[in-house]
Amino acid sequence: MDITTPFKIEFLTIKTKNFLKKKKLIIKELKKYPEERQRNFNSNRGNGKLSRPFSKIFGEELSQINPNGITLTDTWSVTYEKGDFHSPHNHGSIGFAGILYLDLHKNSPRTTYIQPWNNEKDKSLLYTPKVKAGDIIIVPKFIFHYSEVNFLTFKKRIISFDFLLGQHLN
Repeated sequence: MDITTPFKIEFLTIKTKNFLKKKKLIIKELKKYPEERQRNFNSNRGNGKLSRPFSKIFGEELSQINPNGITLTDTWSVTYEKGDFHSPHNHGSIGFAGILYLDLHKNSPRTTYIQPWNNEKDKSLLYTPKVKAGDIIIVPKFIFHYSEVNFLTFKKRIISFDFLLGQHLN
């Protein structure tokens, strides 16, 4: 018998160095780009200006993704207050998506990823990485993912970013 694994999706996890220092810097930048209420959460997606400061503050972590650099195509923050959630979605078909967990309580809901092909046992498979504040998760943009309802009064806050492999933003 020969068992092979023809398809595999790799998730990259990066631990932020000097997270508390970098967190203070990015929070200062986020004040320039206030979040607005979306359907089920708060976000500042679409302003297009957060990529440059994010790249400068977290450049050390971003350089671990690809030695030849990356090109950030969008960067935004999302805050989940009590009762907030994010329904299943993806970020497109080409490139990669990242999440930096900025504020995360030990009982906050984590991002759950949906396997993009059927599982023979139950026709689906969910994966929720064990992360904490300061962790960055990188996945292909086509992977559907969601965040369950935040039942805590603690506000979960993340920074999401989409990118292509290639030259860094300056």
